[in-house]
Amino acid sequence: MPTSLLNSDSHDFPPTARIELAANERTPTVPNGTVEGFVDLLQSLSTATDEVPCKSFPNPGEMFLGFHLLEELGRGAFGRVFVARQGDLHGRLVALKVARDIFGESQTLAQLQHSNIVPIYSYHRLDSLQAVCMPYFGRTTLADVFVNVRSRMNFPHSGRDLKSTVHRHAAETIPSGGSLAAETEQPPTSVPTPVAAPTTEPGAPDGWDRLDGLSYVEAVLCLGAQLADGLAHAHRRGILHRDLKPANVLLTDDGRPMLLDFNLAEDTKLRHTTDRAAAGGTLPYMAPEQMHILLNRTGELDGRADLFALGVILFELLTGRNPYPSHKGQIRDSAKAMLFDRLQPPPSPRDGNRDVSPAAAAIVRKCLAPDPALRYQTAEQLRVDIERHLSHRPLKFAPNPSTKERLVKWGRRHPRLSSSGSVATLAVILLIGAGAAWFVAAERARNLDARAQYADHRTKFAEVQLFLDDRNQSRSRLDEGFVRLNDLLSPYGATEDDGWLTNGPARRLPAAERNQLKADVGEVFFRKAELGYLEALGRADGPERSEWLAKAGQWNATAERYAWDRIPGAVRSQRQALDAIRSRTPSPPPSTAEFKSARDLALIGGQLAQLGRPRDALPLLRQATQIDPTDFSAWFVRGTVHLALEQNELAAMSFGACLAIRPEFAPAWRNRGLAFSRMHFFDQAADDYDRAVKLAPLVAETYLQRAAVKDARGNLAAAEADYTTGLALGSAPVRTYFLRADVRERRGKAAGAKADREDGLRLIPNDELSWIGRAELQEETDPSAALNDVEQALKVNPLSLPGLQMKAHLLAERLHRGEDAIAVLNRAVDLFPDSAPARAGRGVLLARQGHRAEALQDAKDALLLDGNSPNLYQVGCIFALTSKAHPDDTADALRNLWAALKTGFGLDLVDGDPDLDPLRTNPEFGKIVAKARGLEVGRK
Repeated sequence: MPTSLLNSDSHDFPPTARIELAANERTPTVPNGTVEGFVDLLQSLSTATDEVPCKSFPNPGEMFLGFHLLEELGRGAFGRVFVARQGDLHGRLVALKVARDIFGESQTLAQLQHSNIVPIYSYHRLDSLQAVCMPYFGRTTLADVFVNVRSRMNFPHSGRDLKSTVHRHAAETIPSGGSLAAETEQPPTSVPTPVAAPTTEPGAPDGWDRLDGLSYVEAVLCLGAQLADGLAHAHRRGILHRDLKPANVLLTDDGRPMLLDFNLAEDTKLRHTTDRAAAGGTLPYMAPEQMHILLNRTGELDGRADLFALGVILFELLTGRNPYPSHKGQIRDSAKAMLFDRLQPPPSPRDGNRDVSPAAAAIVRKCLAPDPALRYQTAEQLRVDIERHLSHRPLKFAPNPSTKERLVKWGRRHPRLSSSGSVATLAVILLIGAGAAWFVAAERARNLDARAQYADHRTKFAEVQLFLDDRNQSRSRLDEGFVRLNDLLSPYGATEDDGWLTNGPARRLPAAERNQLKADVGEVFFRKAELGYLEALGRADGPERSEWLAKAGQWNATAERYAWDRIPGAVRSQRQALDAIRSRTPSPPPSTAEFKSARDLALIGGQLAQLGRPRDALPLLRQATQIDPTDFSAWFVRGTVHLALEQNELAAMSFGACLAIRPEFAPAWRNRGLAFSRMHFFDQAADDYDRAVKLAPLVAETYLQRAAVKDARGNLAAAEADYTTGLALGSAPVRTYFLRADVRERRGKAAGAKADREDGLRLIPNDELSWIGRAELQEETDPSAALNDVEQALKVNPLSLPGLQMKAHLLAERLHRGEDAIAVLNRAVDLFPDSAPARAGRGVLLARQGHRAEALQDAKDALLLDGNSPNLYQVGCIFALTSKAHPDDTADALRNLWAALKTGFGLDLVDGDPDLDPLRTNPEFGKIVAKARGLEVGRK
């Protein structure tokens, strides 16, 4: 972790995660470097700051507000909990929680009435102390179960063994005679009997009846389903628990799990009625987005954070350990390390307990997904999946990874067909010619599994489409694209040979689904050929390029065999592009008459956009969205093309159409925010970025884009905070340091800016734009080092237009190698023929070299592509340079420069730009500069 981040101007991590964040607190060391020591430290610190002195609390044996206190059940950062008898209700046995500030918890609990949430009887107050009266259901929590499992190094074998564990704990913690000696209503040696927990409905069995007959793993999941049901009840009422952990789940003496301790709960209905939100929780159970909020003091939670915590609890009970490692050192450092761990793919509980089935592991891992969008979206979904698993049905919301387990579940749902007696009977029946029934039943099970596998495939196929439609050509992105595409092929063993259609699980699908699967596989090979084409473009002539072209050609041929009926035009156009690169001839523009479907049009439009031909792509994408206005992918790619062409209004419209189809898709909000920001609609852009952050709070790029909007609005402090947030996530590109350095410099934080630049130069980037950012920082002091950084950017993405432009700039302006710079821009124009900056930049270099005809052709082409001020200024420079030898070009130079300068662009460049030297003595030039400056003063 860079030292400048740890010593930044942002607030340090708070001394406790269970109180409101306080600014400028220094962070102590975690005792023994363990998670347990961390939690103990948090509790001790919060006790030191929040807890009423012990003498302020009543003691066992005393009367308090009409309650006869029998025994102290526990104490913590906020108060004491006692077993008591309520004197005015015939000595009813209750649990009484006494603290200084418990009103909020009482108001929260008053809204919740559920069999898996400990209810509130009444609220009381005496001077500075407050008390909440609740029924007493026992003293065992899931923390006691976890400690028992971990300490004994083995797991209970069944739900019945779990019951014994709870009863044994209750027996081991029977209050002594001394603690009850003051009670007058029963002998000191008697034990308070908890009241029965409420049932969900009349006649429902108690908790142990539900668990009886279940394995231990099933019993844990059964408890999890009940807790999910309780959370669903709370979430529907806008209540987030925010501190779910084993110690806050009571396991009643009759076997029912009940949620406790809503002291840190948030009522989202009141979210915008206070200026300061409390951040709380217990770190080992925090979701990544909750930990992010705690570290950075920005963002909002939803119910998915509670589901993450419940996943950690289930993992602990199933394996006897926390799913994530502990970390030593300063608390802030530990918290950042823990956040990093939680951003990795979640571990499997099967690694710690082989009794956990693949489906059970899939449920837990879905709870622990780093991205909230990949978790269960509601507690109700989690409850449904657990109940489906316990009733031996396929999961609905998590993947069903094991065919064997699905078959076993089918057998348990059909015991008559799978029992040994039935098998024997069927064997006899087979002998007399009626064995077909068993075969039919087994075939039906396999067919159902094939349908389930197909449904999983369709979901994953749609996700991969969206991934590839996001036009990012970096090395890591291409590699991940191949991995995802191969993952789609592997479950069916799909290859160029179509034997997989008749020999594998695909043969069990109905004809319509089998044909759809065949077309999907064809599109997968089409996308592989697309990536192979990009790989070939990024390599110089030689064996590697030829190898990639051969692979791409083979994949294209396979796509034609499988997907010709669906995407014939796209396959044919791709093949023509491959032939063109082999023969070094221009690829012919596609004919829209060849395309038969919206998908066909969208695919080739996307490919053209990726190859730097957005103007050729746009008509195809327009037609695709006209044919099928619900095609999300076509709208999304169309939006990216409009962005590339600086058609920001149309880009905003396209991404708006995406959001009408899929309002939960964060990249569409982010891209529309970019379109709005380019139009200087900063308020709308900020709103869109806020929505993107809420949907996907762990995407660093969103914070970087939002920071740029805040910078443009003049809120430098908020911009710096967003850059800091991006860095804290651990996934922000290195260029974030350079961006934050610029903001800090303008805020007068010279030391912080210097530290950021040093960190940015010390770290090794893994993306092209960060390499380019390093080059920009070094171009004046060490242009050779800057050029090396640009070369690294082009290794990451050989098709990087910004990289090619920066390389040409360094060669021409810093290293005075104009001919080499022109060669670089020749490649840029070849790759991106619709790039006005590449053409205008090359035109300037050609004009400097005296190549007037070629320079003026670039100027004309650039004007046809782009009429915006930066391009007009560049074109003006081309004509200014050629006017030295051809004075007739002066009028064109002045006309284009005036069109740029009157908007305010270039006024900071015009006085010192050597390309304009041929115009310095021209009176008209002085007039347009002065007039443009007058307009700028008027605007201010």
